[in-house]
Amino acid sequence: MDRLVFTSSHGNHYQFACCSVQEPAIQSKSKKEKTEAEGGSSKAEENINDESCGQIGQGVGAAGISINRDEYLQAYRDLMFDRNQAQIKNNLLHRRLAEYYKKRKLEHVLKPLENVPHLEEKYQQKLLTYQELKEKEEIEIADIKSKLDVVQVQYADKLEHVENRFNALQNHERNTGIGLIYSKKGKPIADKTVERLLTLQRRKCEQASALCLRYIRARNAVNELDSIVRKLEMIAPGLNVAQYEQLYIDKQNYLSKIEEREDELIKNRVNCTEHNQMLAHIREKMHHTEEVIDFAECDFGDAEIELIRAREELGEIKSKRDHLRWSLEAERMKAGLLTRKDLLRDFQDATDEVVKLKEKKKQLESQINETTKLVREARRRMQMNQTINAESNNDSQMLL
Repeated sequence: MDRLVFTSSHGNHYQFACCSVQEPAIQSKSKKEKTEAEGGSSKAEENINDESCGQIGQGVGAAGISINRDEYLQAYRDLMFDRNQAQIKNNLLHRRLAEYYKKRKLEHVLKPLENVPHLEEKYQQKLLTYQELKEKEEIEIADIKSKLDVVQVQYADKLEHVENRFNALQNHERNTGIGLIYSKKGKPIADKTVERLLTLQRRKCEQASALCLRYIRARNAVNELDSIVRKLEMIAPGLNVAQYEQLYIDKQNYLSKIEEREDELIKNRVNCTEHNQMLAHIREKMHHTEEVIDFAECDFGDAEIELIRAREELGEIKSKRDHLRWSLEAERMKAGLLTRKDLLRDFQDATDEVVKLKEKKKQLESQINETTKLVREARRRMQMNQTINAESNNDSQMLL
């Protein structure tokens, strides 16, 4: 494995551990040049040693310092060649690493690290904490070992005491058992029988102690399993698995209710869209009816103006008629006796004038009739507009 180091244009340092890969031609050239360089360096060392050996004890003052520039130039060229080869190798490996990281989508490895001093401080802090934990662990291990030694000593003492007592008990039983006589047979009990009974007793005691130890281990294992099961049942302080299952069931029920409410919401949204469409259609109709009402109001205003104008003309005509009546009455009063020629002439003239005035009256009456017809037509149109307005208002109220 080689560790590659390169510096970017921003002054950031990168390190990579990679295998030394090189082309076979480059390797052969580097090996040949290295062997030549080693041979040249060994020859130069031998020459220097020979010269030094020859110079010792011989004319030190007369001999001058001889420097072989060719050897140094050759060594410099060899080093430069090695440097170039290492640079080519470094660039090649960098390129391969970049391609590898790009294929693996690990381009963040090539990016420079940020906040390096901060990371170093964090690393140092973690090392200090790790050292403290390790020291605490060593202290705890030493304490546990000391306690274990004490417990082992106590166990050994108690075991020795129990074995001594058990041996003393068996010795006492052996002493008491030897020389006893069977009550039924009347023969003494043999020593082998006593020993056999004592060994059987020892074996049964060992089996009982092993069973007690096995029972204690099983009891401890059961207690541990019970504690583990309790811990598994306790998800959090105050929460059990049964409560979690009940909460899960409640969640499923609420989710089903939420789905039902969502269905209802979808239906309500569909109804709202339909009602909005209906309201938009009604608004369009209202705009159209408003436009019709505006046109009708304009026509109604024109009819009112025509009516006012006709009323003014009618008043003028009535005033002219009254003036003519008054003039006729005045002329009649002025006529006097009809025997007088002048009066007759005046009467003839008056009759002629009356005829003319009648014709004029007829003309005025025809004009009055025309004006009355116009007024009646205007009134009729006004009544029609009023009825249309009332009907439109009723329709709008019914729609609302």
